[in-house]
Amino acid sequence: MNSQYFSQNLRTLLQKYASLAEGARIIGINRQQLNKYLNGSSFPSARTLNRIASALDVNLDMLLAEPLAVERAVQQQQTPPTRLEGELQDAFNLSIARSIRDEQILASCCGDYIAFHRTGASQRYLIASYMRIYQRNQKTFVKSLVTLRRRHGAFLGQQVHKHESIAILNSGCLHLLRNSRLAGDDTDLGLMILNMSRLSSDRYLFGHTLTTSISEIGRIVPSPVVLKKVSGNVLRIFRDQCGPWEITDPKLDARVRDIFTENSAVLT
Repeated sequence: MNSQYFSQNLRTLLQKYASLAEGARIIGINRQQLNKYLNGSSFPSARTLNRIASALDVNLDMLLAEPLAVERAVQQQQTPPTRLEGELQDAFNLSIARSIRDEQILASCCGDYIAFHRTGASQRYLIASYMRIYQRNQKTFVKSLVTLRRRHGAFLGQQVHKHESIAILNSGCLHLLRNSRLAGDDTDLGLMILNMSRLSSDRYLFGHTLTTSISEIGRIVPSPVVLKKVSGNVLRIFRDQCGPWEITDPKLDARVRDIFTENSAVLT
């Protein structure tokens, strides 16, 4: 670095402005003082030098470096991006914007839910399980508890299954992907696809789970599912609302009953 290069470098850096008067205004000095800097009759103090570098949005080194290096740096900044570079930048900006939007949408889904789906034991019954959607480290997860127990005289077991899933947005739908380890080396894979409500006040999410056929090994069939957002004491919600519901039960949520009545095809 050398102070003797200052005047030449300053003139090079001011070329991006329409006039020297505009450059003086940007720096915050009068035109007469700027002329003194440009003709080398005056050199700024360290404080003013830092102010000039800040105003021109360059490092202090750019004011004192060899003029040829400064000219090359300015030319590189002025060179317009190629078409490919522009397209890549646009794609990157779009990806960032989409990621922010998806994270906001997923955040709006966070909360406690009762998930209603059919049971393979009987088409007369729905299984209500507890689900919590939450975010951690900029990712969205789902924890669910599925209980099978006696209700209204129907014995469907008393086990509680725990599942953890990851939630993503794809094609405007909420996808819950589950990979649970069972006994031994067995793995339970699950996929739930939910349509996103356009109304933030809507407490319901509707969609389908992909279910293994009972009678035909290897066949996957869709089964309707409804998520109802709830609030309150989690243990009480789990105790009072989770488990098998007879679809004709008058205490069953009417909107849930209507959905499963409309989709009453028996899974085979």
